[in-house]
Amino acid sequence: MLSIKRWHVAAAIAVGALFIAAIESPKPISDEPIPQPLVAFDSAWNTGSYANYRKPPTHNRETHIVYVQPGQNLTSLLTNEGLSAQQVVLLALTAQPLIDLGRLQIGAPLEISFNDNDQPRVRLAKEYGEIIDAIYENGAWNVTKQTVPLRAETHEAAVTISSSLYEDAVAEDVPVTIINSAMMALSHFVDFQRQLQPGDIFEAQYARSEVVRDKALFSHLQNPLKLSYLRFTNGGEDYRMYRFDGTFYFEDGRVAQSFLLKTPLNGARLTSHYGNRYHPVLGYNRQHKGIDFSAPVGTPIMAAGRGTIKHASRKGSFGNAVIIEHAQGYETLYAHLDRFNEDIDVGDYVSQGDIIGYLGNTGLSAGRHLHYEVYRNGRTINPVDIKVPSDRRLSGVELARFKRYLAQLKSQASELAGLAP
Repeated sequence: MLSIKRWHVAAAIAVGALFIAAIESPKPISDEPIPQPLVAFDSAWNTGSYANYRKPPTHNRETHIVYVQPGQNLTSLLTNEGLSAQQVVLLALTAQPLIDLGRLQIGAPLEISFNDNDQPRVRLAKEYGEIIDAIYENGAWNVTKQTVPLRAETHEAAVTISSSLYEDAVAEDVPVTIINSAMMALSHFVDFQRQLQPGDIFEAQYARSEVVRDKALFSHLQNPLKLSYLRFTNGGEDYRMYRFDGTFYFEDGRVAQSFLLKTPLNGARLTSHYGNRYHPVLGYNRQHKGIDFSAPVGTPIMAAGRGTIKHASRKGSFGNAVIIEHAQGYETLYAHLDRFNEDIDVGDYVSQGDIIGYLGNTGLSAGRHLHYEVYRNGRTINPVDIKVPSDRRLSGVELARFKRYLAQLKSQASELAGLAP
């Protein structure tokens, strides 16, 4: 009878293992550490006595932290710490609605402890500031998610540009996340490839959040960072932006965005400038009325600004093209698209950043690229030279809230010149 029970337990656990393996989904290849797959059982299941799977063997009873090692899975990690394979499977299944324990990051810490009755407890971080707490009692796991309070620390950085904003800021220990956020906000007004000059000044104030307890469980995760203020001087311009309700504003309450984006797609390389040039297909010089960006086919193309779709179909040598009519007599054209966003049509209103189509190689084109033109009152202008701020601004109650926020920000002690009272 004992052997039959043992076979039933093994079969049930094997089914659990197959279920866990079935819920795994392939992940794209990246440079990030590869999460370890959950293998519910290893060779330990076939060795030792039946009792080993009902109560843990000798183990460290003190609360301690272990780390996921390369090539290690949840079963081998936790059975080495005194949990039975059965307990590991039940833990994985019970925790599934809150966390996939089959995809723990290499180096992730887990806190292991046992109570006076040898019942295990496992604690680990899910996201920064969130802990999964699993307690085993009476043959079942109770798994909960707990929030750990955060404390915000204010940091400031002042950088004088000598070569590039990114390299100089990194050299001053500014976090990469903050640098990228600042460059994204400033890219509405500054062409970092061509307009940067030695002596330009970059200032930033940002908050770094840190848990007030259980810090060891979050040691493998990035502390949340939030950029609150930035300043950049360039070509006689002094841009000062303040983050308020998730959006950057100038001091007068205007949204800190340009009227039109200079680059209506991400991850692109500028390959052809505005002006007279040799046409690669026609074989002679002629006026190039826009700028060209090279990127992979299918790269999303964004509306450069708010407006109404005027054209979204084939347009002669432009191939598949979209034209958007904006305020103040502006129009933008996006040519050689592979295809259009199925949700847009002539007459539709779009917001800045909305996807209107995807980069391609249609029409009179020598290779995959986006041809981007800007018109004002029917005449083309160089998109790179546009410095028209957005016409959106705060008003009424929201403007009053923003002004109070600015006053509070400037009343705090700061070593940044741009925040001086």
